[in-house]
Amino acid sequence: MSPTLHDDHLPESFFTALYPSWAAGTEDSSSELARLVEHFPGAVWVFDTRLQCRATNAEARQWLASAGPAQAVRSMGLHEWFDESVWTALLPFLASALQGGRYRTEAQLQHPAQGPRWFEVRAEADHDPARPGALPVRGVFLHLHDITEQRQTRLAAEAAQARNRALQDEVAQRAAELSESELRFRLMTESLRDTAIFFLDPHGHVAQWTPSAQTLLGHEGHELLGQHLQVLYPADAVLDATDAATALERAALLGQSESVGWRLHRDGRRFWAQTVLTALFDPESGESRGFSCLLRDMTEVKRLEDLLRQLNQELEARVAERTQQLQAINQDLEAFTYSVSHDLRAPLRHMASFAELLRETLGPEAPPEALRHLGTIAASAQHMGQLIEGLLAFSRLGRAPLARREVAMAALLQSSVNRVLHDPALQRPAPELQWHLPAQLPAVPGDPMLLSQVWDNLLSNALKYSRPVQPARVEVGAWTGQTAAGERVFWVRDNGVGFDPRRADRLFGVFQRLHRTSEFEGTGIGLALCRRIIERHGGRIWAESEPGVHTTFYFSLPA
Repeated sequence: MSPTLHDDHLPESFFTALYPSWAAGTEDSSSELARLVEHFPGAVWVFDTRLQCRATNAEARQWLASAGPAQAVRSMGLHEWFDESVWTALLPFLASALQGGRYRTEAQLQHPAQGPRWFEVRAEADHDPARPGALPVRGVFLHLHDITEQRQTRLAAEAAQARNRALQDEVAQRAAELSESELRFRLMTESLRDTAIFFLDPHGHVAQWTPSAQTLLGHEGHELLGQHLQVLYPADAVLDATDAATALERAALLGQSESVGWRLHRDGRRFWAQTVLTALFDPESGESRGFSCLLRDMTEVKRLEDLLRQLNQELEARVAERTQQLQAINQDLEAFTYSVSHDLRAPLRHMASFAELLRETLGPEAPPEALRHLGTIAASAQHMGQLIEGLLAFSRLGRAPLARREVAMAALLQSSVNRVLHDPALQRPAPELQWHLPAQLPAVPGDPMLLSQVWDNLLSNALKYSRPVQPARVEVGAWTGQTAAGERVFWVRDNGVGFDPRRADRLFGVFQRLHRTSEFEGTGIGLALCRRIIERHGGRIWAESEPGVHTTFYFSLPA
C-alpha cells in the first residue's frame, strides 16, 4: 500500500539536534550515544544522497534476514534492504526529504518476518551541522515505528465511538418519536367530544383520567382516580346487559370485551354508550398492566334505532292490515271468477243454442237477412265465450305457484312450433311459410308450462299477423351473453303488417287490440298473459315494429 505523502512540519530533528556526530557518520560503538540509538524504538536508517545505507540500529537490521553487525550493512542500497513493494512505497518520501523537507505519514508495509504491519513513517533531510537548513543535504534519515497495535486500538475506539453515536442517535430518534406519539395521543384525547379514553389498573380501578373522559363524563381526575369502573354504571343493573365486573372479567380472559348500555354522567343523567375494554400486558414479562377503556356516546344512535324499530312495527301492522284487505279482495275475485265461470257461461250457451234452434226452425226458406243476423248472434256468443275463457285463464295465472326448474328453451320452442303448426286457424301451405329457428338456445330457470304459453302466444301472433304476406317469414333467436342486469333475452320476429309504434304501450293490456276483429281474430288476452308470466319470472317483455316491414317481440328472463 502506498502511503500518502505530506509535509508534517515536524519539530527540529531528533537526529540532527541531539546526535550530530552519529548522524554525521562518526558513530562510536562504545559511546553512550551509539548505544542509545542502537536500541531506539523503531527502525532507523541513515542514507546518503545515493540512498546507500550509512548507519542503522538493531531494529532496522531485522528487515534483513541475514544481517550481521552494523558495519556489515553499510553501503547497501535501498532496494537491497526492502522488497519491491516496500521500497517503491518509501521512495517518494526519501526523494522529497533529499530536497530538504521533513515528512510523516502512516502506511501498511510488508515486514519480512511479521508480515503486513502498519508503520509511522518519518523521513527528513540530513543537513550539514555547520550549515543547518542549507541545500544540498548530505542524505536522509528514515524512521519506521510499528503502530499496528495502537492503530487497531484507535480504530476500535473510533468504531466504538461511532456505535455509541449511532446508539445515541437512535435513542434520540426513539425519544423524539415517543414524544411525538405522546403528543399526538394527548391531542387526540383532548380533542375527542363524544368518545372518552381512559385507563384502569388490573383490578378495574381508574389509573389515568384523560381530558376526553372529563369532557364526556364530567368528572375531574381527582374525583375518579382509584374509583372502580362500576361507579360509571347505573345502580339498576337490569338496564345494562353487562355489568362492569363481568366486562372486566371477559376482557381479561379474551383480551377485549365490548358492550352497550346506560352510563352515568357526573350530573346524574344517563346516556347510552358503547364500552370497549382492552386488556394490556407487558410485552416482555406478560404481566397485566391493566385495561384501556373506550367509551363512546351512542345516545343519538339508540334514539334513531328506537325510532326505526317503532316505524318497522307500524309498517308491519300496516302490512298485516293490507294483507287482510288483499285477502278479502282475492276472495271477492275468486267469487267473481266463479260467477263468471258458471253464471255467465250458461246464458251464452243458451244464446248459441236458441240461435241454432231458430235457424233450424226457419229451414231453407229463411230470409237471407234473418240467417245473417242469426250468424252474428252465434259468432258474438262464441267470441264472448272466448273472452270469458281468457279472463279466467288470466285470473288463474295470478294465483298459481311457479314450479321453477332448469328449462331447455330450444326443446320448449320446438314443442310450441309443433302445436301452432297443427292449429287449424293458423295452417297454410308450406311454400307460403319460412321458419328460421336457432339450433341452440340458452337454458334458464323457470316454469316450463308457463313459458311454453309465452312461446305459443308469440308464435301464433307471428303467424296470424303475417297472413297477408307471401311468403311469411318467422325468425326466433336469443342475444349472445347476458345483459348488464344478468338477463337472457329471446326474440320472435315476423314480416307481417306490424303496428303503430306510438301505441306500443297498449299491446300488453287485457282486452287491448291494435287491429279490428274483422281483420284479425283474437281476444286481446294473449299478450297480457305473456306479460304476466314473464313478470312473475322476474323478467320483462317489449316490442318494436315498423308497419308493413317487420315486428319483433323481446322478452328477458333472469339467467
